[in-house]
Parts: sequence; structure tokens; C-alpha cells
Amino acid sequence: MSAPQYLDTTAAFALRVTQLSDRLYAQMASSMADRDMRIVTKTMGIVQLLYSEGPQSQADIAQRLRYSHQLAAQRLSWLYKHDYAVAVPDPNDGRRNVIDLTDAGREEGAKLQRFLPLLIEAYRHLFDELGLDLDAVVQRADEQLRATPLSARMQGDLGVG
Repeated sequence: MSAPQYLDTTAAFALRVTQLSDRLYAQMASSMADRDMRIVTKTMGIVQLLYSEGPQSQADIAQRLRYSHQLAAQRLSWLYKHDYAVAVPDPNDGRRNVIDLTDAGREEGAKLQRFLPLLIEAYRHLFDELGLDLDAVVQRADEQLRATPLSARMQGDLGVG
């Protein structure tokens, strides 16, 4: 299959999803900058989790956001470096640390609370234009791929109808 043919088929689906994700993150970053938000888009989940639920261990953050341990560590590293989060001893278990927002992190969390309803509304408009709840479809696709990975689907023996 030649490159142009590949790009015109569903075989390039993951590429298109990646391009869409890149566009969404870039447009969110622009919208956040317009609102004087300083956190990067890829840390929004962690900031929201800590802002709404309080201190969490790195393992708990990774589990809740379905991040790998390495990805959680990378995103937390950015938050530490920019003084939006700090690791502190767990008050319930002195053997481990929990991550909490700093004052600057809580300020960004407060800005995020004003930003998220705007983002939800923007997505609602997009989904209305598409005539499709793309978020629900993506979640369903993720569930299906966790149940039956692409490798099994490529073997042709799915037992699904």
C-alpha cells in the first residue's frame, strides 16, 4: 500500500486521532493563555484532581487519571518545577508522600474552575455540529479496545457479531 493510499484509509485512524488531539491541546493552550492561566494543558487533570479532592499520592494520581507511573511523574515534574505542586509527608502514613497544590497551584485550580465550563460548552457546540457525542464515542472505543486489542482484531477471530 503506497503512502497516499494509506493516508486515505482508516489505517491512518490513529494518525488522525493524534492530529486531532494535538489541535485540541494547542487550541486549549491558546484559550488558557487568553485567560491568564499558566499551567500547561497536559497538567489540567492533575491540577483538577488535587484542587477538587486534595492531596494524593503519585500512584493514586496515576490510577485515577489512567496514566502510567512515568507519565504521572513527568507531568508532576513540570508542576514541581513551576511551583504549582509540592510533595509533602502523608499525614496518615509518614512512610509516604502525597502531592498537594501550592498557593500558586490553588490559584491556577481556581482559574481552571472558571475555564472548564467554557470548555464543556465549546465541546457541546462542536459535538452538536458533528451530530455526534464524540466524547462518548471515544470512551466507548477505549473500552472496546481494552476488551479486545487491535492485535486480536487483526487476527480476524473476534467472536463478535
